[in-house]
Amino acid sequence: MTPLTMPMISNLSNEDSLRLNVLLAQKVSAIRIDEGKLIVYALTQKGEAKIQLSPNVKNEKYIKIVKDFLSTKALGVAGGFPMFLSSWNRMGELRNSSLDKLLLLGEEEAVIAVVNNKDISPDIAKSAWWAMQSADNARSMLANPTIVQADIGKELAHFLIEFLPFEEDPLNMLISARLVLQTGLISADEVMTLWQKAKSKNTLYVAFLDIRSDNMPETIAEHRNDQVLQEALADLVAQDNPYALALCKFSSAAGQTFLKTAQASFKRIPNYDIAGALLESIRRYTFVHQAESGQTAHHYEQALTLEGEPQVDIEALGLLVDHIYHEQSGLYCSKELKAVQALLANLPDLSEQLKAVLFLSRISQTLLAPTIANSTAVGSLMRKKLKPVFDPIVFNLRMLQ
Repeated sequence: MTPLTMPMISNLSNEDSLRLNVLLAQKVSAIRIDEGKLIVYALTQKGEAKIQLSPNVKNEKYIKIVKDFLSTKALGVAGGFPMFLSSWNRMGELRNSSLDKLLLLGEEEAVIAVVNNKDISPDIAKSAWWAMQSADNARSMLANPTIVQADIGKELAHFLIEFLPFEEDPLNMLISARLVLQTGLISADEVMTLWQKAKSKNTLYVAFLDIRSDNMPETIAEHRNDQVLQEALADLVAQDNPYALALCKFSSAAGQTFLKTAQASFKRIPNYDIAGALLESIRRYTFVHQAESGQTAHHYEQALTLEGEPQVDIEALGLLVDHIYHEQSGLYCSKELKAVQALLANLPDLSEQLKAVLFLSRISQTLLAPTIANSTAVGSLMRKKLKPVFDPIVFNLRMLQ
């Protein structure tokens, strides 16, 4: 028989067929395959087991045969993960009952689908983490509140902290830091270590602004006029005047620390992603408050957000603030006008600080759009191009210090 008519061998070797069947007769939580070394690892109730494969065809083809065998055992269909889901994706749109089965395929894409599933349980998360440890998978699982509250959450957080020195993408660094700073994941000493690293990696400061805006590891004193301001604006605060609330918040020790940290974050912004995140963080902090009356943050967002399209020009934003202050614009609601007028009636000397709040409550990443559209610069060149945007923001941060 010529090679062209020779039948193809498409079965496992006898030895591997026996060993894999014996393995899968146990309670197996997950499987991973080292394709280079031809080893199948399994997580069982008794611990980790491994099988050294004995291929009877070329290695690449044999790995496919092994995966087809595992898929048939786990899902009842050969072909692995792509065959199981005709339109699969990584956004968690999988049946929860199938998650544990997907971890038995030895497929990295199947593990990625599992860790991104919103219904993943702590036990399945542990198995998925054993199957494939990566920063992306750790970030995916720590975005899930259920996993954050479980023991596996702390393990994932420590992995991300250890990986931070090797993270090359500033946005991934920011996301990792945001995730590990969630309550209960790392110790106070680890939080302080991360804070110290932020002095050389300013991207990390943005994570603190986002997650621990009122609970920084190191704080500075309140504004020298804090007590006077709190007393003078007490009635307006009781009435949920958003500008009174903002000014009182900024004058506190937590607010002053936020302002100083935000200002420091502008020094070495690496790219547009981090610049946009920083602007959004400042905007959120400016208008998000929680009053004693129980009003939600959304209430204040509505009160301080101008109707219409977001501003994309820093000079236009400055003019808009002047118009609001001088009551010359018809683009804002009467409720907002009354809040501005009430504050100035009590403390007319706060006009410049009020303008700073009006300004900072309206900045957003859209201000970067004109520069981004015409430039791919990063680092110092990007910061030079964005200086006309950054300088007015820093000026208004200083105005409140």
